[in-house]
Amino acid sequence: MKFITVFLLSLEYLTFGGVVRCSDLKLVNNGYDNVVIAINPGLPEDENLITKIKDMVTSASFFLYDATKQRAYFRDVKILIPITWPPKQGYQRPTTQSYEKADVIIADSHVKFGDDPYTLQYGRCGERGRYIHFTPNFMLNDSVIDVYGSRDRVFVHEWAHLQWGVFDEYNDLVPFYFFNEEILATGCSKEIKGKHAECSGGSCLSCGINSNTGLPNRDCMFFPDKTQTTAASIMYLQGLKDVVEFCDNKTHNVEAPNMQNRMCNYRSTWDVISKSDDFKNNTPANITSLVPTITVLHVKDRVLCLVLDDSGSMQQENRMDRLRQAASIFLLQIIEEGSQVGIVTFNSVATIETHLKIVNSEAVRKELIGFLPKSANGGTNICNGVRSAFQVLRRDDNATNGDEIVVLTDGQDSSINTCFKEVKQSGAIVHTIALGPNADNDLEELSIMTDGLHFLATDNVDENGLVNAFTGLVSGNSDINQQSIQLESSGKLISSNSWSNGTVFIDKTVGNDTFFVMTWQGGTPSILVRDPRGKIYNDTSFDIDNTSLTGRLAIPGTAETGSWRYSIKNMDAANQVLSITVMSRAADAGVPPITVNAHINQGTSTYPSPLVIFAEVSHGFLPVINAKVSATVERADGKSIIVDLLDNGAGPDAVENDGIYSRYFVKFGGNGRYSFKINVQGKDGVTRLSARRHGRALYIPGYVQNGQIQQNPSRPPSIGDNTQKLGSFQRVKSGGTCLVSNVPPTGSIPDVFPPSKIMDLKATIVHDNIQLNWTAPGDDLDQGNASHYEIRMSKNFTQLKNNFQSTHKINTTGLNPQTASSKESFLISENIQLKNGTEIYFGVITFDKANQASALSNIAPAALVMARPVQPSPTSPPNQSQPPTTAHSPRRTTSVHPGSSVRPGSSVRPGSSVHPGSSVHPGSSSQPNNSPVIDVTTIVLIVCCLVVVVTLIIAITVCIVATRGRKRVSPS
Repeated sequence: MKFITVFLLSLEYLTFGGVVRCSDLKLVNNGYDNVVIAINPGLPEDENLITKIKDMVTSASFFLYDATKQRAYFRDVKILIPITWPPKQGYQRPTTQSYEKADVIIADSHVKFGDDPYTLQYGRCGERGRYIHFTPNFMLNDSVIDVYGSRDRVFVHEWAHLQWGVFDEYNDLVPFYFFNEEILATGCSKEIKGKHAECSGGSCLSCGINSNTGLPNRDCMFFPDKTQTTAASIMYLQGLKDVVEFCDNKTHNVEAPNMQNRMCNYRSTWDVISKSDDFKNNTPANITSLVPTITVLHVKDRVLCLVLDDSGSMQQENRMDRLRQAASIFLLQIIEEGSQVGIVTFNSVATIETHLKIVNSEAVRKELIGFLPKSANGGTNICNGVRSAFQVLRRDDNATNGDEIVVLTDGQDSSINTCFKEVKQSGAIVHTIALGPNADNDLEELSIMTDGLHFLATDNVDENGLVNAFTGLVSGNSDINQQSIQLESSGKLISSNSWSNGTVFIDKTVGNDTFFVMTWQGGTPSILVRDPRGKIYNDTSFDIDNTSLTGRLAIPGTAETGSWRYSIKNMDAANQVLSITVMSRAADAGVPPITVNAHINQGTSTYPSPLVIFAEVSHGFLPVINAKVSATVERADGKSIIVDLLDNGAGPDAVENDGIYSRYFVKFGGNGRYSFKINVQGKDGVTRLSARRHGRALYIPGYVQNGQIQQNPSRPPSIGDNTQKLGSFQRVKSGGTCLVSNVPPTGSIPDVFPPSKIMDLKATIVHDNIQLNWTAPGDDLDQGNASHYEIRMSKNFTQLKNNFQSTHKINTTGLNPQTASSKESFLISENIQLKNGTEIYFGVITFDKANQASALSNIAPAALVMARPVQPSPTSPPNQSQPPTTAHSPRRTTSVHPGSSVRPGSSVRPGSSVHPGSSVHPGSSSQPNNSPVIDVTTIVLIVCCLVVVVTLIIAITVCIVATRGRKRVSPS
C-alpha cells in the first residue's frame, strides 16, 4: 500500500519535462533568464508592438516580485522578431530561441473578436504549460485594459498557468454553487466585494433565480468593486488594483467548483506555486533592480547541415536505401525555400559532401539528393561528423548560433561525449535520429543539451518511421502556412502481384504543393491515384528514381478537396514492403491549416512511472474536437501498440473538448527507446471547432465605483463561426522518442498501476432521487476494467474530503465497472430524505482486481432547493456612463460574488452593496440606496390591496342597491 501511495503522488506531481521544443527558461538567483516572447511571422512590422512588449514585461517584473513574496522577477527577456520583418541596427542573432519554443507568442487568433489572453496547458496540476498567447490587438489596444486589467497583471496571471501549472479560480460554466444552504459565486477569495445584476445597455435588472436549479439565472454577472479590502486572488480577478496576491491556505476557497480545486486536489494556488521546482530552494531576496534586460533577436533564414552515418552497419536492414528515401523526401518537400543546406557523411572519419547551398529551386533540391551517401563501410565516430558540420555552418557568416544539425546514426560510439562541450557552446541546435535498436544511448544528449528534436526509426518498415522522422524536421520559426503538412504515412508488406488500396482525404485547409511519394525495396511497383473528380494518375505521372527506389507524383495547382484513392501493385517476384507518404501545404495563405502537435510527458522514464501521450489538434488556435486520434507506440522489444487518445476530461486528459487528446501508456515491453506516431482522422459532420474556455484571463463585465455599476462592453464571442464544417481530413505526426529503463522481463511484469482518479463526478437530483455520473477509470489507470467502486456520502464537505472512510457507505450492489472511458450512471437506491435546503456530498474510490485503490474522486455536491422564480424588475442606475454596446441585443448575465450568499427564492438588486458573509433570505431583497428600484413584492402587495379594496367597494355597492330594491317591493 505504501508503494501505491508513492505511485499516486508521483502521478500528481509528474513533471512535464518531455515536451517537444520546450522552453530554455531558467530561474537563477530569483531571476528568470531567457524568457522568450516571439512575434508570429504573419504579423506586419510594428515598432509600437515591441515598445508595448517591453513596457508590459518591465511592469510585470515588479508585480511578479511582489506576488511571489520577493522570490522571482524577470531578469533576462528576449523578443524574437520574425524573418519577415526587415533587419535593423540593434537586432541580434538568436541561438536556440525559436517561435516554436517561445514562452509567449504574439499572433492573430484567426477568430473574429478573439482577444482573450490564455495559456495552453496540456497536463495536470504543477505541470508546465505550452505557451501564453496574446493577440496584437490585446497588446496595442488600450481599451482592453478595462476588461482584463493592465497587461502586466494579465501577464503574471498567465505566467502562473504557464510556469507553475495552476488553474483559474473562476468558472464560466459553473458560476454559482450551494454551500451551507447558501448560494455562492465561484471564485477566490470569499472576501471580494461587489454587486450582481443582469445588465443590458444602460439599465440593469435584479438577478432572478432559476426555478429548476435554485441558482441564479445564467445571465447574472458579478461586478466587483473597483476598490477592495482583500489582496487575493490573481488567479480570479487579476484586473483589480488591490488584488496583488495569490490565494493561500488562509484565503483559499476550497469548496468552489473551479479548475484549481478540481485539478489540484483542492490546494490553494500559492501552495502549488511555493512547492514548485522554482521555489523549492528559493528564498526571498532583496533585489536592487527589478528592471529586466530586454534583447531583440531577429530570425534569419534556416541554415542546416545533414550529418549522415555511412558506417558498415548501415548495410543492414536496407538502412542505406531507406536513408536515401527519407532524406530525399526531406530535401524535396520539407526544407523551406530560401534555406541553406550542407551535407556531411561520417564513419570513422567525416567527409564534407557539399558546403551550404541555397534552396531556391527544384534543381538545387535534386542536386542535394545527389550528395546523399550510396555505400556503407567503416566504424562510427559521431563527433567527427558534428565537428565537420560546424565547418560547413560557419561558411555563411563564420558563426553557428541558431544553425541546425541533423545527426543520423545506427551505431555505437564510446567517444561521443568528447564533443558535448563544443556542442553546448556552439549555440547550434542538434536534432538526432536513432536508426535501429543499437544506436548509441548517449545520442539524445546532443539534442537535449541544445533543445533539439530526437527521433527513433526502427527497422520495422511497416511503420515508415524514418520518413516520419525526417518529415518532423520542420523549421521552428517558419509560418505554419508555408510548412509541409503530412497527411498520410503508412507501409505494408504486399505479396507478389497483389494490390494494396487506400484513401487519403485532402481537406479544404490544404492542397497546395501536394505530393504522393511511394517507396519500395525491390522491383518498381505499379501505381494508380484517382482524384475526387475521377481523374487518374498512373505510372507515367510519377517521377521515378530507381536509385533511391522512390516514385513522386506532384499534383498541379491546388489539389481537389475530397477523397483521393490510391492503388499499388507489387510487380516484383518476391513479397516486399511498399510505403506511401502524402504531403501538402496550406491552400490559402490567410487561412491556417489543421495541424497536429504531439508530445510525450517525459523524455526519459523509469518504470513504473507511466508515460502520457498528448496530441493537440487545432485549426489555427481553435481546438478541433470529435476527431479520431490514435498513437502507434513502437516498443523497445520491437512490438507496436496502438493507443486510442481521448479528449474526454478523464484519466490524464485535463479538460473535455479542448482539442488536446491524451492517454496513459502502461504496456511496457523491454528497456530502451520507445517511438510514437500520431494518426488523426476527422469525419465530415462529426469533427468540429470549439472555443478555448480554460487557462485564460477573466473578462471583467464592469466595476462598481461610487456605488454605481460601470459596465464594460459586452463580451464579444470568443469563436467565429463554430458551426463551420471542417469536412473529412487526416494527419500524421511523429511524437518523438522516450528512453525507458527498469522494465521487468516480459512475463514477470507486476500489476503496479491502480485505477486513475475520477475527475468528473457529478451528482444531480432526479425525481426525488440522486443520480451520479462519471467516466469509468480502468484497471490500470485509464485502461481495462476496474473491479469495483466504493461510493460514500456526507453532509459535511470537509469530512468526506479528509476522512473518507468515516462517512456513510452507499450500497453499490449490481454496479460493475464498465470498460475504461465509458460513461457510468448510478441511481442511489438508499432512502435519503430530501427536503428544501438538503446538501449532500459524494465521493468515489475505484479498486482494481489486485485491490489497489485510486485516489479519491472530485467531491460532487447535490442540493435540493425549492426555489421560486423571481421576476427581475428594471433599474436605471443614475449617472452611469455606458460604453458602446454591440448591435445585437446584449445578453443579460448573473453572478453572486464569493463573499456574499443568496437564499433560494430571493433576488439581489444591482444597487445593493454586498459584504462578505452577508446573505439574502427567501422573499427578501436588498435594495440600492441611490438607484430607484421598484420591489416586485411591493408591487404584488399593492395590486392585491387594490383588488381587495375594489372588491369591497363593489360588494358594498351591490349590497346597498339590493337593500334599496327590497324596500321598494316590500308590502305596505
